[in-house]
Amino acid sequence: MGEFLQAMFDEMGVRRRRLREAVGDRGQGIAEFLVLAGLGVGSLGLFVRDWMAAAAPWGFAVPLVFLAGYVAIEARRQRAFRDFAQALPALNEGLERREWARLAKQVRSDADPQELAEALAAAEAEFRAGADARERARLAHPEAVLAPGYDRTVLLWSFGCALLGAAAFAMAWSAAPPARNPDENWRPPSNAVPTEIGP
Repeated sequence: MGEFLQAMFDEMGVRRRRLREAVGDRGQGIAEFLVLAGLGVGSLGLFVRDWMAAAAPWGFAVPLVFLAGYVAIEARRQRAFRDFAQALPALNEGLERREWARLAKQVRSDADPQELAEALAAAEAEFRAGADARERARLAHPEAVLAPGYDRTVLLWSFGCALLGAAAFAMAWSAAPPARNPDENWRPPSNAVPTEIGP
């Protein structure tokens, strides 16, 4: 369990760095703020008014669902990293197809139309010659293959849970307060209603 948690916290730090590289410091801060605000508003925000907690009680479960889902995604990620060497041959074929499609598109845009066939043939020969080197590089650095998919999954999960929290708050905020039954034994104060009838 200790190794799992250590790997999870290490990956959280690395994932934050990748997000910062992708969207910058400000974008990373905004993304994290939106996720935390959604989770906090959906649970702690339900205490703003007395009746809000009863109007959307499932909002309190959103942070727990977020944590459970995050741990499940991390367990799957760690298992995928452990099994990467066995899974690489199946993954490699799709990766090679995508890589060649990207390279062929670049060759088509850069090459002279009259020499396109020769340029594509030369690029394909060079691409095939480097297949073993690319497979070894992928085997040595599985994070380059697996990390982007899990980063997207975690980002979608985080924003989904934040939206659920915001929805819980919005539903509770817009709910009408419960009607209070008047006390049957209540009587107005004796001096509140005049009892004398004038002439």
